[in-house]
Amino acid sequence: MLPDTQFDAEIRTKLTALSLSDPNYWSYSERTNRTYALDYFQYPAMMVPDMLSDLMRIVCGADPNVRTVFDAFAGSGSVLTETMLLGLDFVGSDINPLAVLLCKAKIGPFRPNQLEEKLEDILSFIESDYSNRWEATFPGLAKWFQPRTIYELSKLRRAIRAESALWARRFFWVALAETIRRTSNSRTSTFKLHVRTQQDIESRDLSPIKIFEEVASDNINLLDEQTAVLDQQNLLSRGHFKGNSEIHLRSATRWISTNRQFDLLVTSPPYGDNATTVPYGQHSYLPLQWIDLSDIVTGIDASCLSTTREIDRRSLGGVLKSALKLSEAALDKSPSFKTCLDALKDEPIDRRIRAAAFIHDLDGCIDPLLRQLRKDAYMIWVVGNRRIAGQQLRTDRILAELLSARGARHVCTLARNIPSKRMALKNSVSATMNKELILVFRNAGGK
Repeated sequence: MLPDTQFDAEIRTKLTALSLSDPNYWSYSERTNRTYALDYFQYPAMMVPDMLSDLMRIVCGADPNVRTVFDAFAGSGSVLTETMLLGLDFVGSDINPLAVLLCKAKIGPFRPNQLEEKLEDILSFIESDYSNRWEATFPGLAKWFQPRTIYELSKLRRAIRAESALWARRFFWVALAETIRRTSNSRTSTFKLHVRTQQDIESRDLSPIKIFEEVASDNINLLDEQTAVLDQQNLLSRGHFKGNSEIHLRSATRWISTNRQFDLLVTSPPYGDNATTVPYGQHSYLPLQWIDLSDIVTGIDASCLSTTREIDRRSLGGVLKSALKLSEAALDKSPSFKTCLDALKDEPIDRRIRAAAFIHDLDGCIDPLLRQLRKDAYMIWVVGNRRIAGQQLRTDRILAELLSARGARHVCTLARNIPSKRMALKNSVSATMNKELILVFRNAGGK
């Protein structure tokens, strides 16, 4: 077997060769057309499946020891889907319950024909349901939904609840989430909750039931396509993926697994604190109000929906108190972080606090993650460098320095334009960030 240093050289050579052959290779602006389960729900900033496939195939081709892939920021499950297509095991986590639901729906089982029959049952249930009871009660319900919308969403919720199979309910909860995204009074041009004008609200004539039927049918077709590919690769047994796939509701800063170690980390942390960059939690707030949380995780803490910002508060950079003091440990490991804070010294102090809170939490993820990776396991980090008060926060350099301080070995860094990464039209991040960096490291300091 080749020594690990030669694995490094092989991976570096193959990845950089693609960049040299085409400076825009990693952008996939014209080459990406495969989505499968990616289109179940319009989740913010989803990664490009073709990019993940290229990266993972090259690393796995060089290192024959890869059996289990780990994603600490699983999001909509892009890494999960690509891992399954490679026939590998997957373990992931995310702080957002909607992300966990999306991943669990994508794990299977893969039974599109049964889901078609179950969709007919749901629609039949709705036709015979004459109840006027509203099935959601939360502050702002009448602000975010028209009475007719509430009436029809309530019918849909009762119909999904009547389905006996948990795996099928999860699939249809995802379709309901996308239906809510399209029919609420929140603008779809931004991931933040932003109410439409009254004129815009009154001009819309949408039926959640009809939209749900369209979304669910489209999602079943996507599942059918993915099922065919997995089946062709002999990766299914009676509709179940032959490998192991699991997803956990947990913060990356608190995840510590003592009974296993993973072979490859593939992940993309948030660009920055969610309150000012991509508000994943805020985007998920309305759908989660209509979904049975116990169908996502048994015993889930419903306080995550106490406010529209609570999920984002629990995410990286969400807690600002004492951030400057707490981030001093990261300052010792990263000169680039110090440079960033120095550049913000003449700005209002909240700018430095936001940067410090995010980097402190990012730094807090690294030790738990590295402890879960076997020695010499590879890591693929996809990051973006946002701006604070006009100053670029070089997350790529900071992360590289934080990893190197733990003995991780840098293999290579790739740059990509992000014309195809899904960002809301009016999201401030998409207006100021047009590149991502792909950092490849090896856990040389692992045990």
